[in-house]
Amino acid sequence: MYIDENLKFEDIPSKLESIVKSMDDETLKKFRWFQEKAYTILEKYLFDYAILLQYEAKIIIAAIIAFVVKDPNTKKESTSLYYLPLIITKYLTNNDLISIIEGLNFKAFVYDGVDDIEYVKLLNKILREEGRIPFKSDAKLIAVRLKQEDIYKSRRLSNKSSNSLTFLQKDEIIKTYRKLVKGINPDLEMTLELRRMGFENVQDIRGYFLYQDKEGKKHTVAIVVEYIKNMGDMWQYTQDYLASLISRLSGCEDIDEGYVKSYCSDYIEEVKNIAGIIADMHIKLSQIDEEDFGKRDANTSDIQDLLKSIRSNFYRLLSFMKSGNFEEPIDSMIKEIVLQQDFLTAKLQEFENSSVFGKYMRCHGDLHLEQILKTENGYVIIDFEGEPTKPIEIRKKKISPLKDVAGMVRSFSYAACAAYFNYLQQSGTLENERIERLLSFWAEVVTQNFIESYVNLVRKEAPDIIPEDESFDAALALFKLDKALFEGLYEVNNRPLWFKIPLKGILECIKDLKF
Repeated sequence: MYIDENLKFEDIPSKLESIVKSMDDETLKKFRWFQEKAYTILEKYLFDYAILLQYEAKIIIAAIIAFVVKDPNTKKESTSLYYLPLIITKYLTNNDLISIIEGLNFKAFVYDGVDDIEYVKLLNKILREEGRIPFKSDAKLIAVRLKQEDIYKSRRLSNKSSNSLTFLQKDEIIKTYRKLVKGINPDLEMTLELRRMGFENVQDIRGYFLYQDKEGKKHTVAIVVEYIKNMGDMWQYTQDYLASLISRLSGCEDIDEGYVKSYCSDYIEEVKNIAGIIADMHIKLSQIDEEDFGKRDANTSDIQDLLKSIRSNFYRLLSFMKSGNFEEPIDSMIKEIVLQQDFLTAKLQEFENSSVFGKYMRCHGDLHLEQILKTENGYVIIDFEGEPTKPIEIRKKKISPLKDVAGMVRSFSYAACAAYFNYLQQSGTLENERIERLLSFWAEVVTQNFIESYVNLVRKEAPDIIPEDESFDAALALFKLDKALFEGLYEVNNRPLWFKIPLKGILECIKDLKF
């Protein structure tokens, strides 16, 4: 709470720096947009701001707040900038309350204003006019309008009137990038390039907003995209599908891979379609003839980076596994992984000077079932921004398309295990082994069909972007292993009950590398 008995409501902007400093750290950490929740906030201050609107009972401010934080493990300090639209009003609405201001004969409430209708209307107006809003530091908020039309959809409302009634829809989403980093966000860049190449399984972008500092450096603040009516993402759809599958097949005696393949033909067709869309995405990305996008051969440093990531995460995970107390079957899986340490070390050494990785190019980089929306007309791939905590230059690095393939394969494995855990919570123990075997067969069948469909299309249109047949499985196993090790570190620290999922994946990758 900020208290100044002499402060008038209209003078709040002049005290904004002190108001920001008085905001409670723990309250700010509760917001989902704040990414350094495990860090200690050493200091926060108002980095820059612009007053978008001010009248008697409400002030709308586009604020950029700097957080100086300390990593509890490394003890290193760093500074992060967050874009935070602030709504300061005399009215209590109980939504996203950040702080309270008490002044001369008034009490005001400070909210995160990203969903405030007046703030959204202001952004829409700024975009429509392609405005340039000055900030206190001489920086600017620049609106770039890509679509001139204000209406995305129209349909006849009624045929019962002599007058023609047409319903106009303006379905849009404003996606705000809270953590401010220099450069054009890959989400914006990738979506625009894919659209330009004729790839329609992404959202259409109406426009975007840039924060340009006084030195001319640009930061992506937000994009305005078409809202695509959907049935949810493929993760939730898959969970619902598997719950239904368990219900229908839980009493069957002889369940094998062939039976599952026949029974799940509808879902397998969907997976083949998704594989084709991902293949088409990679093919079109490989055809972009620009420096930041053009495909190139995988070089020694690319391979070294992948192997370094695998080794580092493997040894970190080993230390967790050896020092922890785990029950069966996790304990047996850990012992098996420890036994395979020498084999894995030698195998990774073989790849040091390998040239079996195909091409490196711009890819999604964080592809999984939650990044694919299911619609009545097909599928839409979303969220091309990569890992938000990493610098733009890292997120824009070229990588093998097998990273995306590995992400999808690991997501199928997670979906099967998650469905099994959900089943255990809702049932007894009589059929546990049978259900686990059913879901394991499902993951194998789905993965096989996904990979085959993807490879068949890529081999026809852009065969050079993935390794040759004899090298494909080994290269894919490395990318899956890298992903599974990262998952293992996350699960052992955050969701120990799910630790079995990445451990199973690690063992499967080691098995693949033996052939």
